[in-house]
Amino acid sequence: MDEEEEKPIRVVDRRMFTPAGELREGFEPQEEFAADSAPPPLSPTTPAPGPPLESAPRPEAEEGAPREPAGDFASIVRSLATTAYASLGLLTDPATEGRPRDPAVARQMIDWLGVLEQKTRGNLTFEESDFLSRVLYELRLAYVEVTRPPAK
Repeated sequence: MDEEEEKPIRVVDRRMFTPAGELREGFEPQEEFAADSAPPPLSPTTPAPGPPLESAPRPEAEEGAPREPAGDFASIVRSLATTAYASLGLLTDPATEGRPRDPAVARQMIDWLGVLEQKTRGNLTFEESDFLSRVLYELRLAYVEVTRPPAK
C-alpha cells in the first residue's frame, strides 16, 4: 500500500472507569442487543416452544448467593466439572453404582477449564467469569483433598 492510502489507526478507550477509579466522563454502556434487532436464534440446548416438560422444582438460590449463568458456556463448564468430580470419585457412577477414581482424567478436565479461563479472559460476562473461577477453585481444592496422601 502507498502511504497516501494508509488510514491512521484510531484507538478508543471504552473502559468504564479512569485510572483513578472514577466513572469516565461520557461513558455509556453498550447494549448487547438493539431493541429493533431480532432475538438470538435458538441453540440446540434451548427447548423448542411447546408444552413444558414436567420436572422437579428447582430450589431457589439463597439471597445473596451467586447464581449460575444460563447458556451454552455454563453448560460446557458444568460438563467438564462433572467429569472431573466423577473422576475424583466424588460422584457415583449410575451404571455400576460405584465411585471409580481416575485422578489423571480429573487433572485433565481441571487443566482444560484453566485453559478455557485464560482464553476467554475479557470476553465473558461477569457472571460467566465468576462461575468459571468458582468452579475451578472448588475443583482444585477437591483434587488436592482426594490426591493427598493419608495422614500417618
